[in-house]
Amino acid sequence: MNPRTRDREGPLYLQIADRLREDIIAMDSGARIPSEPQLAKDWGVSRFTVAKAVEQLVDEGLITRRQGSGSFVAEAPLRRAPGYLLSFTEAVEAAGRKPSHELIAFTKTDWREGLPYPEDAELVLLDRLRRVDGIAVARHRSVLSAELIESIGLTEKVARASDFSLYRYYGEHGLSVDTATEHLVASVAGKDDRKLLGLTGDAVVVAVTRHSFAADGTPLDAVSAIYDARRYSYEARLVRQHRSGNLGQEKNHVEILDAGRGHLGPRLGPWGTGGDGR
Repeated sequence: MNPRTRDREGPLYLQIADRLREDIIAMDSGARIPSEPQLAKDWGVSRFTVAKAVEQLVDEGLITRRQGSGSFVAEAPLRRAPGYLLSFTEAVEAAGRKPSHELIAFTKTDWREGLPYPEDAELVLLDRLRRVDGIAVARHRSVLSAELIESIGLTEKVARASDFSLYRYYGEHGLSVDTATEHLVASVAGKDDRKLLGLTGDAVVVAVTRHSFAADGTPLDAVSAIYDARRYSYEARLVRQHRSGNLGQEKNHVEILDAGRGHLGPRLGPWGTGGDGR
């Protein structure tokens, strides 16, 4: 076994996939991966093992194959640093892609524990299927204050427009999303979500809960989102706080890291050209 894999456990092809995953993180989107025969020679393993490793990363959405051309680092259109708050529409447009949505429901909904609204608040569910270049990639269920959206004229007719953006609409009506909390977990897709996103019965999705607030603390959106896991990932750089030494030096160290963290945070993609995005 090649020395690069000796410290790993599990099937050899997964060990190779781990190492290849580490390599492509440092590569640019669209960069060509060495050929499978070359990887097999470099790593001292069979071509079959390399092929299984590459297929593993194709399934994860990290590598794309092009007939007759080879394998390439998958495109990751959304690359934003943690703490930089973008709406789905803003993130997709910034990547040069076309966002759209289909309104599933715009209706009254009940309060439930965990929502950032008073228990007696009247609430509205805004349920949307989100698409990128026509491909369904996410479902967003937003719980909104009925009083708030009535005050700014947000109606079912307005929300039904295919290019509707909640954050943008807020901005056009004098409301600004200032902060948000976000929580991510992996989950098995439910029946309805599988149908909407074109997923198989055992598909895993990324479940994202985000509560957004105005500068004065007013809740503006409580969204529970489901993302096709093949097209959504999250990366973060963790900086260990040094408890000794000069605090000013620490601050400078963190600022240097911050200046280069544009490749961190949520990533959407690859989109692909077919129904399965591969």
